[in-house]
Amino acid sequence: MYRPNIWFARLRGLLSLGLCGVLLATVASTAAPAATKVGVDDQRDPAPVQPLASALVFDRFEHIKPRSMELKFTDVSVQVDVAEHQPCPTRGILMDDEGEGPSPGQGQFCTVATLVAQAPNHPGFRQVIASLLTGDNGALATLHLALYQLEAGDGPPQLLLFGYTGGAHCCTVSALVGADRTGTWHVSALPPQDGDGVSGVVDIKHDNGRQLIFQDERFNYRFESYVWSVKPIVIYEYTQGQLRNVTTQAAYRPFLRAYFRHDFAPNNMSGFDHGAVNGFLAAYVANSANLGQLQAGWQFMLRHYNRKTDNTGVVWCALDKSVWSRAGQEDCPAPYVRTVPYPQQLALFLLQTGYITHAQCVALGYDPEKIQQAQEQVITGTTARWKAAHP
Repeated sequence: MYRPNIWFARLRGLLSLGLCGVLLATVASTAAPAATKVGVDDQRDPAPVQPLASALVFDRFEHIKPRSMELKFTDVSVQVDVAEHQPCPTRGILMDDEGEGPSPGQGQFCTVATLVAQAPNHPGFRQVIASLLTGDNGALATLHLALYQLEAGDGPPQLLLFGYTGGAHCCTVSALVGADRTGTWHVSALPPQDGDGVSGVVDIKHDNGRQLIFQDERFNYRFESYVWSVKPIVIYEYTQGQLRNVTTQAAYRPFLRAYFRHDFAPNNMSGFDHGAVNGFLAAYVANSANLGQLQAGWQFMLRHYNRKTDNTGVVWCALDKSVWSRAGQEDCPAPYVRTVPYPQQLALFLLQTGYITHAQCVALGYDPEKIQQAQEQVITGTTARWKAAHP
């Protein structure tokens, strides 16, 4: 049986921060260690970059109670203050407005973690990280922090914060906190990831660079069920308080090709239950696009996609919504439901998520504006005929 994303899972294990103690490192070398070879297919695995300092603040599963702590590196200080019986926050560095976990009601109290950072020639920084799930209320079941030097030069290091929200198929939330040359602090949210833990910081090219590798979780459930969803990887660099997606840069193509060869060999498709290959093929085309091989990936998909199943539920209605109630329906009447073909879904999804350009989408045969116009013409004609038949 094919195990989706196994290469990334192996990479994640190789690069794991391993933050299972209260304070694992106080000072570490800023130079990246030599790469560890773990597979004959991969001639240049990314080199793990050890944090300058790291700590575990809280782990509900390991029965590690939350505690305030401080990390120091040279003259930079990063402190996490933990306070009990505080009004539950609705947002924080690792919480958005909706919250990443259970949403406490008004008047409820939580254990709250707050970040305090200080660096020379910079204003002080203080912001709520998240509420901690110590009882019935809270957003995070774990909280880790690690200091990294992500930029060349003698500026202050950046702080990586991450925690696990708990729940099925969910989620590690993470963010970077750093300052630019003007002394302004920035919080850069990182993409949520399945499971507990992040892959850490790596040196892909073995040149003392710093990159972060994530899976694109937007592919989850999109074309197959969770277990058969396959996700491309995304490479980020951090510069002056900003994250940059550098996945398609030529310098990273050898790394992407190694990943592609490992996880996307054509014979991998034979391991999918009941022909659930469309999630694999979506990621295949996305990775092909990242490598500048969109047409080759697209033709491969057209030869192999499963035409007999549709797990996406992407449909449109050939009858105008204004007459649904007259037809005795709250939703689109079944005879007028039209399923969007998989290749069209995929092309528009890749356009929406930035893997291909509008011109590339049109070249594949899917002009979004023309598709919309064609659907509107069908709806107009179908609705007119329905009204004529139901005066």
